Amino acid sequence: MSELLNGVVLMLKDNKVLLLCNNRYYILRGTYDVGQKIQFDPEDALQMPSYLFAIAAMEEENLDDTLDFIQSKWFNK
Repeated sequence: MSELLNGVVLMLKDNKVLLLCNNRYYILRGTYDVGQKIQFDPEDALQMPSYLFAIAAMEEENLDDTLDFIQSKWFNK
């Protein structure tokens, strides 16, 4: 287990939580309240490269399939 991080819940959708922690965005599974401060294990979360990417990822119904599709089309060439 890695060191726990402290984050603030920015958004909730479909059992996904968007967190802000040290100017970085993370997506975590679960249900919390917007504005709630939580501690989380970064190994249980998906770090996002940017705010826009995080918002787009929150809107995806099946994030795993979407990320697999992006990787297969863009990064396996």
